[in-house]
Amino acid sequence: MAAVAALKRTTGLPDAELADLIGISLKTLSRARSAGARLDPVTSDRLFRISKIVALAIEVLENPQAALAWLTRPQVGLGGQVPLQLLTTEAGTGLVEQLLTRMEHGVYA
Repeated sequence: MAAVAALKRTTGLPDAELADLIGISLKTLSRARSAGARLDPVTSDRLFRISKIVALAIEVLENPQAALAWLTRPQVGLGGQVPLQLLTTEAGTGLVEQLLTRMEHGVYA
């Protein structure tokens, strides 16, 4: 649960949004946090992918606040989709990662 707490600190996301993002209910997140339980492998993988993208966004945009703002707003390079909402699937995560990598290298098109 330390990884969930670290992601929450970094992003400032409310528990309900964080739970949705990692694919569990708010009650499950609360119970796991209270019991100090481990996340199942699927949820852990999703948490890892999200954390990786958040870290990449912070690196590319050079500011945690700018990264979170970018992640929560529709992006032209993603067809107007919100990056954070795409992170619920591996395919969506790949699209966000590709866009951030292009941005890092100055290739926006």
